[in-house]
Amino acid sequence: MRKYVLSLSFILTVLIFGSCKKTNSKPISEVIRKVWTANVIKENTTTVYTKGATGNIKDSYSYFKLDLSSTAQQTVRLTTIDQTTFVGNWTISADNSKLTLTNLQPVPTGTTGTIEFTFDGTPTETQLNLTRTSPDAKTGNTTNNYQLVNP
Repeated sequence: MRKYVLSLSFILTVLIFGSCKKTNSKPISEVIRKVWTANVIKENTTTVYTKGATGNIKDSYSYFKLDLSSTAQQTVRLTTIDQTTFVGNWTISADNSKLTLTNLQPVPTGTTGTIEFTFDGTPTETQLNLTRTSPDAKTGNTTNNYQLVNP
């Protein structure tokens, strides 16, 4: 009988504590709804920019900004290394693996107005890691990896 009571107590304890869940974390679309700036940038596999470093190969990444903060139809403002700002919309794929910028105006060189990135890891409130899925004509047709931060 004692074994039965102990087993039952154990099962009840597991059920009680097992049913206590943490509140659901924010969806990625909420986590990334911020203004992001360049922290570390790689073109192909070469690090060309590190925020605050001297001797960067491309200091112009200090102008780079990905503004996903607008709630109006998920509007994006992308400012590139030549200080051109493109405005369009953004979406996240159903499997949370890609960020797609669409309807960009003016149309970025070498695109049809769409730029796609894959998420490298899970975005946090302060860091967003992305890899562009197609070469960037403005950087010499390199495939770029962006470690972005929210200041």
